[in-house]
Amino acid sequence: MGQNAAMTKDGVQFAPGAAAGKQRILRAALRLFTEKGLCETSIRDIGAAAELSNPALYKHYESKDALAQELFVFCYRWLHSALERVVRGDFESFATQFAAYSSTFFRRFETAPEVVIYISDNIQHFWPAVQADVAGDTFIEQINRMLMSAIDRKEISDDLDTDLTSAIIIGGIQQLSRMWYLGLLERPATDWTESFTERILALAER
Repeated sequence: MGQNAAMTKDGVQFAPGAAAGKQRILRAALRLFTEKGLCETSIRDIGAAAELSNPALYKHYESKDALAQELFVFCYRWLHSALERVVRGDFESFATQFAAYSSTFFRRFETAPEVVIYISDNIQHFWPAVQADVAGDTFIEQINRMLMSAIDRKEISDDLDTDLTSAIIIGGIQQLSRMWYLGLLERPATDWTESFTERILALAER
């Protein structure tokens, strides 16, 4: 599972350089898994959506589970790597770093909402099997690292429960993403970056 996903002008390209048939399979699977769920999607559904016969599909994947797991790794790396660049970046304060983190997440959501929803829906299912393939770091752990650095710099109190705060932040981001995906929020995701950041800073700085 050494391949990644890449940004293109049309969104996300999974497994750059792979055969066009494989890329069609991945795109079709992402759409169906997000719309119908893993259990309700059959390998026949994916083949039909990708306009490939079952034998052609099985040339790339031995099972639906193998396809779903590789797709999860592609999706996770695509989102995680962008956020990790923010976590490792040089910022003047936690406030500016977290604003950049939120903005990056929301921009990625706007580019490929199905990717974010697929990760959110299936991380519990796939995480034990893919942890080594995605560097073993969760989004909660990313935020925890930012919070701990802010504590070390004395920007926020060392009394802060970083585990709880990280979980609240990721939970908020995921729920906002789902509301956008379901059409319950009209404004673009990136329009919420500033107000979301302000509320999280108020929580962290109490």
